[in-house]
Amino acid sequence: MSLPNFFPQQAKHRQFNVKPRYYDPEKERIEELKKRYDPSVSEDEKLAAAKARIHESFRRDPKKAKGTLSTKRLLIYIAILALLLLWILS
Repeated sequence: MSLPNFFPQQAKHRQFNVKPRYYDPEKERIEELKKRYDPSVSEDEKLAAAKARIHESFRRDPKKAKGTLSTKRLLIYIAILALLLLWILS
């Protein structure tokens, strides 16, 4: 007969084998330029790539503008609250 185990054996932590990858932005930019100006690429593919770039640029900008807009809005609210506080205290 064995005693009940009040402290069960702890599970071991998980181990991950992550191999870091090297990223060269200059090389990626050069490859993108080669693809863009490759004469063997049809006009339809160039047009589709241009549309994708334009679409991506429009997707990224609202995120940046949203952060600055909320900061401006916060500053305006703080200014209004400060003015109301001064008006109430005077």
